[in-house]
Amino acid sequence: MNRLWVRLSLAFLLVTWLAIGVVAVIVRNATETSFRNYVGQQNSVQYSDEVIERLQAYYETSGSWEDSDGLLPGQGAGRPRGGQGSQFVLADLEGRIVASTDPALVGTNWNPSGPDDPVALMSAGVQVGWLAQQRPGPTALGEAESRFLDETTRWLIAATVGVGLLAVLFGGVLAWTLTAPLRVLTTAVHGFTSGMMGRQVSESGTLEMQDLARAFNAMSLNLNEGEQLRQRMAADVAHELRTPVSVLRGHIEAMLDGVFPLDQEHLAVANEQVLHLSRLVSDLRLLTQAESRSLPLERTSIDAGRLVAQAVDRFEPLALDAGISLTQDVEAGLPLIVVDCDRMQQVFGNLLSNALRHTPKNGTISVAAARAGDRVQFTVTNSGTGLTEEQARHVFDRFWRAEDSRERDTGGSGLGLAIARELVSLHDGEIGVTASQGRTSFFLVLPVA
Repeated sequence: MNRLWVRLSLAFLLVTWLAIGVVAVIVRNATETSFRNYVGQQNSVQYSDEVIERLQAYYETSGSWEDSDGLLPGQGAGRPRGGQGSQFVLADLEGRIVASTDPALVGTNWNPSGPDDPVALMSAGVQVGWLAQQRPGPTALGEAESRFLDETTRWLIAATVGVGLLAVLFGGVLAWTLTAPLRVLTTAVHGFTSGMMGRQVSESGTLEMQDLARAFNAMSLNLNEGEQLRQRMAADVAHELRTPVSVLRGHIEAMLDGVFPLDQEHLAVANEQVLHLSRLVSDLRLLTQAESRSLPLERTSIDAGRLVAQAVDRFEPLALDAGISLTQDVEAGLPLIVVDCDRMQQVFGNLLSNALRHTPKNGTISVAAARAGDRVQFTVTNSGTGLTEEQARHVFDRFWRAEDSRERDTGGSGLGLAIARELVSLHDGEIGVTASQGRTSFFLVLPVA
């Protein structure tokens, strides 16, 4: 009973029976009333002028009501239709019934003030009697008429039961069909516990069902992507930590076992791995804070050109050591931007560090800034092999590297560009990459003050 399709079926049945029951009662009462009126009209002449004139002419001719039998409607043709229902009576002024369609009423008294709508019979301007139609109750029906009403009632009952059964049948099929998408969704939701995230269901049924299916499909994809990201991140973090921990452990064990001397050279190697671990943990913490929007920012107004100059000044010695040309191109008259200067220098640092790693000797790196509507666009472009479309789609993913074979120490932690993306997002900006043969350009757009 606690099933939606069962409850819908019962609801269809209840509404159907209620509607048919109300209609059946109304039709039954209307039929009986109309039929009784019809029979009553068939049984009476409603005091037609012909009957009244005939009775008054008889009295003027005979001077009394004696032998007036046969003058009333229905007399002389057996008992009138209607049985013991309406009866025509002819009474004198004293109220004695002198003629009636029911012989048993002749000689009895009749009350002219009763509810029988009598008609006064006149002769020479003087009242000589009464013509009335006695109605002891509702119009009585004969055997044939009663059978007609009984048959009508039985057919109404049969129709009610039949239509109710059809309502159960078709209502059950309709309810089962309407709830089919819900059952599919329920099965898919149960599958989540079995590791079937990402499962898609067909968008069928009513508009509401289709909206629900679309929402479920989107949720399923998001959960699946989140789960895959979590698994990749756990594997990547374990992989990133394994190398420095293994190196650190090997050096310490070698020094403890006397294989390596406990000197400054070997301690420096161990210290380098400790610093690498510290940087990795710090980057992970920063990225987590940025993604959760809980990283505090100290925003100040700064000239866009100055921001570029500071970044270039910091990396110019590194570019010279690598034999790379580092230039800047800042459009004149740029407006102020409101940013956290330290965090934005961190973004430029990640972009420039990435450019230095992927730019060959004698290559070029340029940092540009220009107005873009109500925003300022910064671009960091470097020469080199460039990125493919597939690589450009993943360049901001955490722990991703353009070359899987690249050593971890030379390739960085794989978190720099992911951190840059989140920091730019915290500043209500956008960051992206465009790649062509022999050139890669990272751009970030920030709103003006």
